[in-house]
Amino acid sequence: MRRLLTALLLCAGFCQPAQSQEQIRIAIGEWPPFIGEALPHYGVVPQLLNEAFATQGVSVEYGFFPWKRAYTEVKQGRWQASAIWGRTPEREADCLFSAVVYSDEVVLFYRRDKPINWDGSLTGAEQLNGLRIGIPLGSAKMPVLEQAEQRGWVQYEASGDELINLRKLAAGRIDAVDIVKGSGSYVLNQLSAKERDRLTTTPAYETWDYHLIFSRQLPESERLQQLFDQGLRELKDSGRYAQIWQQFNAPAAP
Repeated sequence: MRRLLTALLLCAGFCQPAQSQEQIRIAIGEWPPFIGEALPHYGVVPQLLNEAFATQGVSVEYGFFPWKRAYTEVKQGRWQASAIWGRTPEREADCLFSAVVYSDEVVLFYRRDKPINWDGSLTGAEQLNGLRIGIPLGSAKMPVLEQAEQRGWVQYEASGDELINLRKLAAGRIDAVDIVKGSGSYVLNQLSAKERDRLTTTPAYETWDYHLIFSRQLPESERLQQLFDQGLRELKDSGRYAQIWQQFNAPAAP
């Protein structure tokens, strides 16, 4: 009888259903080559998020939206987080920001037949007077050019995505496109050879940091932010973060 009771107690201990893993829902959008619904792991950024959260016992569910809507979904607390976003005062009012996930240099694409000579400073931005600068819907304006816009020197035109904006630039419908080098170089290769030959870039004028953002409407956001930051630190300390980027940047096999 004692052996039977022991067996039943052991079974009670080992036969409990496994505790379900915690899950976070992250709203994202298309941002090739870093994020894309057709890419392996949905791209290098979701792969980093997956692995950082996995170190803390959290799985990730993704939903793809236009970027402006992805932000609204998080702002209003319908989705817990969104990736990845630059920090602005307006966004900080709505969201908590993780540690930096990715950084890139910002450039202006312009037409070779309408050169832009700019040293990247605010005072020098007066030389940009009258330019119409394209950015995708939902994207942040770079601080120095936002100040130039406030002074009436430039005008931003938010529409479409980066590919649409570069095509508008090649067609002469806008004067420049504000874009980070990593995505700009990738999208440039989606244009025709004739379109590509018309375009070039300024030197990098700013470095932009990107973060995972969490809704301030949800009570679990601060805890999830801390879990992610801890997971990201562990990826970096182990060398896995650098390894993922090395694999991403490695040239494709012929």
